[in-house]
Amino acid sequence: MKQAGNNPPAFLALVPAFDCNAFAEPDALFWPGYFWLWNDTLDEEVIREQLRDMAAHGARSVVMLPMPHAFRPESTNNFMEPDYLTPDFFDRVRVAVEEATRLDMHWWLYDEGGWPSGQALGEVVEGHPELAAHKLKRERVPADVPYPVPEGAFALIVETPRREVFKPGMTWTPDSGEDVAFVYRLEVGETSDLLNPAVGRRFIELTHDRYKNAVGEHFGGTIRLAFTDEPAVTSVRPPDWITWTPGMERLYAEQFGHDIHEDLPLLFAPPHADMPPCGAQTRIDFFDLWTTRFAEAYFMPLRQWCRENGLASAGHLGGEDETLGAIRHGFGHAMRQLRALDLPGVDVIWRQLVPGRPNQHHFPKFASSSAHQNGTRHTFTESFAVYGNGLTPAQMKWLVDYQFVRGIDLLVGACYPFGTREHHMTGERPHFGRCNPLWDHMNGFHAYAARLGYCLSVGTPDISVALYYPVRDLWAWGEEAEDAVASHDGLAAELFAHQCDFDLVDDDALVSASIEDGRLAVGPMRYATIVCGETCWMQAEARSRLQSFADAGGVVLCLRHAPGIAGESDADANSFQVSRTIPELVGQIEPTVFLTPPACDVRVSARRVADGRMLMLFNEGNAGYAGRIRVGSLHVYRLHPSTGGIEKVPDTTQDLPVELGAWESALFLLSDAPLEAASPCPMTEDTLELDATMLAVPHRRFIAGEHDFEILDLAEPATSFDRGAIWCDWLGEDFSGEVEYKVDFDVPDAWAESPLQLETGEIEHAATVFLDGASIGQMAWAPWRLLLPPCSAGHHELVIRVANTLANELTSDRVVKEWATKSGPGWPGVYHKRALEQEEETKGGGLRGPILLRRMRKAGCCGVLHAYP
Repeated sequence: MKQAGNNPPAFLALVPAFDCNAFAEPDALFWPGYFWLWNDTLDEEVIREQLRDMAAHGARSVVMLPMPHAFRPESTNNFMEPDYLTPDFFDRVRVAVEEATRLDMHWWLYDEGGWPSGQALGEVVEGHPELAAHKLKRERVPADVPYPVPEGAFALIVETPRREVFKPGMTWTPDSGEDVAFVYRLEVGETSDLLNPAVGRRFIELTHDRYKNAVGEHFGGTIRLAFTDEPAVTSVRPPDWITWTPGMERLYAEQFGHDIHEDLPLLFAPPHADMPPCGAQTRIDFFDLWTTRFAEAYFMPLRQWCRENGLASAGHLGGEDETLGAIRHGFGHAMRQLRALDLPGVDVIWRQLVPGRPNQHHFPKFASSSAHQNGTRHTFTESFAVYGNGLTPAQMKWLVDYQFVRGIDLLVGACYPFGTREHHMTGERPHFGRCNPLWDHMNGFHAYAARLGYCLSVGTPDISVALYYPVRDLWAWGEEAEDAVASHDGLAAELFAHQCDFDLVDDDALVSASIEDGRLAVGPMRYATIVCGETCWMQAEARSRLQSFADAGGVVLCLRHAPGIAGESDADANSFQVSRTIPELVGQIEPTVFLTPPACDVRVSARRVADGRMLMLFNEGNAGYAGRIRVGSLHVYRLHPSTGGIEKVPDTTQDLPVELGAWESALFLLSDAPLEAASPCPMTEDTLELDATMLAVPHRRFIAGEHDFEILDLAEPATSFDRGAIWCDWLGEDFSGEVEYKVDFDVPDAWAESPLQLETGEIEHAATVFLDGASIGQMAWAPWRLLLPPCSAGHHELVIRVANTLANELTSDRVVKEWATKSGPGWPGVYHKRALEQEEETKGGGLRGPILLRRMRKAGCCGVLHAYP
């Protein structure tokens, strides 16, 4: 139901209670969506068929991303017809949305042709040069002859021997050859100026309004979100240039009360930690001005349009995956921009996150903290692009768990191409869909992400700690803001290692906060503890608010010194608590969950729900963990996102034994009210080992043909399990595809009608299991176990269909050599080399033994809770 107005749509409202039915079958919004790249001729039947394919595989959201030929023609060479934003294009959009509606899918409304957003593929500035992006550059003027300032220049500014400003039409006469002067000129680019409110209005007219005309009746129903992708302005790069927009001098004067000409030399001086305070403050002021303007001119108008039309505004920035991204990329302030969206997100491409690598960045917290403080329910991640076609489901799950435990709950994956002909998609890998051997084995992953996201979106965040985001120190000192960055990132890592969940707060949040019952109130969040790294440029009003918070009984923990406001550390800590080391500081904070023994690689997320608490544990390290967690609840339930099952954990009024293998996660509901749930089924001593009689049979092979992928049904002879377990020794190192492992077995009379657990060794890299011809589940990550339904006594057939990735085929000598000879538009693609390097790392294929069936009892007591997938 469409709900227009000035507030976020109703589906973003917090939901207090966990619902067993919604967990078992989440709304389509929660199911992963893929970037559906419209890069080929848009045949209507193919549109319908591909949507049916996605829905059948559990990808029940979809993000249609137009890829017109005009988008990067030299590096992508797309074949999309009809062309972007034409009437025929919108006819195809209507066909697709209507089919998605019929399939009960959720449609993300992507707002650009390619990326980044805000361009309408060049139409915004076409015929409107005044809307193009600007930057201010300068060049040294020789001090040997008088210099008339050209009419097209912005100004000439003399720096020595005395500061003087010469406007266009004036002439500067040097005093001596040692004088230093620069002429400042505006350079107009080809992209649109997102600091100009007229750009936002024109962009909406060209894109959003047209989509409304085409499919507006689905707004608030099938379509609930409008997605803006990596919008950015010209970054600030002294001494080369600074960002600019027409009227910047007026905005600057209104904000700071003096002419920007006086400060331009300071803005063009490369920042460093020893620069004079006036230079650092000038940089802070300028960044503060344009980042505020960015939010007001671009993000807020999008949000207003969306709300007026029953949609939520969603999007992410580019380069927010590092703390220094605020000065290296064209967003300037991650929290300020993301807070101006109804549904903020993050971008995980280029392998910013690598499964199992320690101490990786906390950037999903930018999005989740913004949503928490806005009081809205959802955040999202765009993940997997440029990870290559060797990306495995186990790695995908790790990437999801890493982000979801940090507050994300919706997944957009990359990518599902409309067409792969001529392999012009060589770099935009991984590909999902029928060209990928893993595709038929992905339903379980999609279900896992959907149900986990549902659980981590109910209730309210159980977070009482906030870490200060030192963006003003970054603005002041640029790349040399070493102490602020190192302490901030180090504190974040130590908080995670201490199982202490947290939000980020910035100066905007502190200034707007109130103090209630000794807690800092930021939107609906209530923080009892604020943690500050080595910051020297906190906004004065924010620093004062922290002081009032501490005076009211709040806890402010500072590393090495209290926050300064003018470039100096504050030696007078007042009522703040100062620690010399990061472990000493974090050791004073009560963790979100108590683990015994401690575990530096286990991450936690907790949410308060009606009658209890939702708790996620994730072991993101490469070694297993065994210990106990303190629960203190009347009832503890283990939730299984892969299956939708709920299992009662017995006798857990205090401590709960838990085991987490490497990369494993566990999800619990701690409740004071009972739920209907199954009792755990403990294993008996009864075991069947199937290796000796199991046969391996090649099933399908995936080939990168001359013009497109080819899928070959195989009719090769079976071989023994021992010989067929490792594919490279049997089928060769270049084999990408599927192999079926088949075995007949007899169920003894004593086992009849008992559940069975299938256990295997490592699978490379996913498998679907068939019992007597019926698909009964998938295995795609460790531990390699699957609960089978009870079987009658007698004869049965078990088939384990295993798939590897496209990496083997794409890294083969044949394909590498063939693709290396291709040239012209679309070859080799800007991402191809990076994807190929990553694919070399995950070649493989096979099924390791032993292959066991274990008989389970129907009910009983489970002493240790294993984190099953």
